[in-house]
Amino acid sequence: MKRTMIPALFLAVLACNSDPSETNSEDLSIEAGTSLLHVTAEIGVELGDSNYVFGVIQDVDFTQDGNVAILDTQKKKVSLFSPSGSFLGEFGGEGEAPGEFLSPQGIACLRDGRIAVTDPFSREVEIFGADLQHSETFSNFTNRAPFVITAAGTGFAGEQGGFNRDAGILTTSVALWEENSDTIHVFFENEDDFSPENMIQRIMMPQAGLESDRNNLYYSAPASEEYTVSVYPLDGSQMYDLSFPDYTPVVKSNEDLEEDIQAYEYRMQAMASSGRGGRMAGVSYEPPAHYYATGSIGTDNQGNIWVQRGWEPNPTFDLFSAEETVPFETVVVDPELELSGYSFTITPYGIAAFDSNPDDYPRVLILSL
Repeated sequence: MKRTMIPALFLAVLACNSDPSETNSEDLSIEAGTSLLHVTAEIGVELGDSNYVFGVIQDVDFTQDGNVAILDTQKKKVSLFSPSGSFLGEFGGEGEAPGEFLSPQGIACLRDGRIAVTDPFSREVEIFGADLQHSETFSNFTNRAPFVITAAGTGFAGEQGGFNRDAGILTTSVALWEENSDTIHVFFENEDDFSPENMIQRIMMPQAGLESDRNNLYYSAPASEEYTVSVYPLDGSQMYDLSFPDYTPVVKSNEDLEEDIQAYEYRMQAMASSGRGGRMAGVSYEPPAHYYATGSIGTDNQGNIWVQRGWEPNPTFDLFSAEETVPFETVVVDPELELSGYSFTITPYGIAAFDSNPDDYPRVLILSL
């Protein structure tokens, strides 16, 4: 969802105007001689130095120095590593005191060197200095703090959800909170009817795609069957969309639909064991019949916007230039890496991939072309 050190030359591996329904195959054909994204380093071990043993990796971002900030939502901490993978320090911890977390969900390395961590259930975003010391707590939210955040302007932008039982509505908004500003700039707002069924759909949604460069904020709804990335200029000028030519939603396989049901059952069991989710007990869940159109969003050091295809089994990214609204290139992760299901962070300072629920042990993979 965020920013990376990308060479000026991007090599196409798929035709950008291909029919999406024809590319959804485990047997992905890659043109001979094409450069692919591959792993250059790993951070994390199964056993050993506790600084490299993670619980649940929730989010990753890069500082402008190329350091890697890793949010561990189980340990309730953020660990910082050098570009070569050396441990530099950590901050956070479980609690309700300033600089501590209840359930941290997102991290953003701000443009002035500070690091922001959003903790929606405490309704706070904790800010830490470049020295990893807590500097301030931001709690001026009308609902919960954002679940997804990214550096934007002189502060951060985020997707914020909430609900009002009395009014019978669920809300979603995307807004910007800037340093030394009493004004919250809202880019997008949406309302749905409040019901247990809609609450279940929201709980099971993936994270929204959210990214910002110095000129624009890029947002894609987390559960859309339309290939659309909304572009909101930070100067307040007219917004516009990025899109995939002639996109047609791709029907999910029966295997993936079954996995969706299993994920729902696991989620409900986890909520019940924690004493939450009583209102959703007995509510049925019908997974979406189509794959979501888009996934994570990132930007590179050439000013290009990366949009992950939601329907591809192997991670695939369409590249948009700052001047065009349709993709000019496509980049694919080396299929031999088997990174289906991984989350990606793409920034001008590095590319990272991680799995919040790995089969072996949590680690962060650093990738490049």
